[in-house]
Amino acid sequence: MKVILIEDQILFRELTESIVKADFNLEVVGQYEDGEEGLQACLDLRPDLVILDLKIKKLGGLTVFNRIKDRMPECKVILVSAHFTPEIVKNTVERGVNGLVTKNSSIESLKDAIGQILKGAVYYSPEAYKLLRQPITNKDYNDSLKMLTPRETDVLQMVGEGYSSKEIARSFNLSVRTIDAHRSNIMRKLNLRGATDMTRLAVKLKLVSQD
Repeated sequence: MKVILIEDQILFRELTESIVKADFNLEVVGQYEDGEEGLQACLDLRPDLVILDLKIKKLGGLTVFNRIKDRMPECKVILVSAHFTPEIVKNTVERGVNGLVTKNSSIESLKDAIGQILKGAVYYSPEAYKLLRQPITNKDYNDSLKMLTPRETDVLQMVGEGYSSKEIARSFNLSVRTIDAHRSNIMRKLNLRGATDMTRLAVKLKLVSQD
């Protein structure tokens, strides 16, 4: 099984590599500290498992996760974060995340996640599982996202992270015109006036990681 690590903290990345190799005898085919290089490596090398930090440079972890699941649905993904929210947990579980591990968990939690995924199961650390069971009381989240398609939600998230239509189009392998059409649909459906309004809403809906 081929593994790619996308993590900007060197200590955590090296610790994860050690676990992957020593405890599971898996092949680490690449380590990357930013989302753009990490995503491109995933598309080029086609790993079986990606261990991905939510808060990384350039393309954010959520964006990288969504792109992997869009273009490589068979790839297993473990998301790691210092801080999950109920909205992020719900969104990623619905998109097919295979593991959720918080960085304040013990190292055994990461080992359990890898072990369960190798068995074909999913793994959510206790903290993430509590958030999954927690109802989302953010009425704006529920009302707004019901009006958007999954692709429009992805575009809203990327606008919230500061990406231009051209950058979003390149990430999705779509035309700029198509992305602009998605942006127009989002603004029309949610009565927004432009990128600033979209960014504020993405932050309010907690689609953008703030940890």
